[in-house]
Amino acid sequence: MQTGQRARREPLADKVVAYLLDYTRRHRLACGAPVPSEASVSSTLNVSRGVVREAYRSLKGAGILDIANGRAPRLGRIDRRAVTAVLQHALATQQATAAQILDVRRALEVRAAELAAVNRADADVRALEREVEAMRRALSQRRRFVDADIRFHEVIGRATGNPLYDLLSRALRDVLSVTIRTGFDSPRSIPLRGAVVRLHAGIAGAIAARRPAEARRLMQEHFDAVRTFIIDADEPPLSVEPGAGRRRARIRRSASG
Repeated sequence: MQTGQRARREPLADKVVAYLLDYTRRHRLACGAPVPSEASVSSTLNVSRGVVREAYRSLKGAGILDIANGRAPRLGRIDRRAVTAVLQHALATQQATAAQILDVRRALEVRAAELAAVNRADADVRALEREVEAMRRALSQRRRFVDADIRFHEVIGRATGNPLYDLLSRALRDVLSVTIRTGFDSPRSIPLRGAVVRLHAGIAGAIAARRPAEARRLMQEHFDAVRTFIIDADEPPLSVEPGAGRRRARIRRSASG
């Protein structure tokens, strides 16, 4: 395809995207509802089916459409792919730092812990306790330790009752996964893992007891502690025992903060 043809096609694909999003809003379509076919949109907007196909592919990549062979395109469930892609791009191109992304994740997780203490179900408490025990058994096994930690935070996200906490927190964890695993690989993290488990146990206990203020405080301490060996690798480790976060004299802010 000629460059000029591509330049003309791109705005048309954007037009299709805008039309479909507006169509979804106007018709109050729910997740899983079918959307107009390529042929229908092509006729309505007077554009080629190739343009519509290009637009639908972009919407599939963003997680907005669920497209499978043999059936009409449908509205997809929200997922973290698009958010993760934006954050990965920001990190790769140095438009954001790992410290800045961790700071956003901290804000979300702190609020999530608070909400989970209010909205959690008994099954959530059992799941949190199960993951704390899994972390305790995996103190010397980095992969299993980190996997249990990830599952712990996923339970909290779901327990909030707000699906956006789970979606955004997962996207932020995806972007930081390499940094987190590298930090836990560091020899300096090994003596701190037991204290990290105790903090998680405290968070689980506060959520179980429906004490949101305590859950919030302990989650703040957890992220202050984790930062010391994930982001601040050049600094000596600080205590990560419960209560240590309140004794920190200073939390280093990101350069743009």
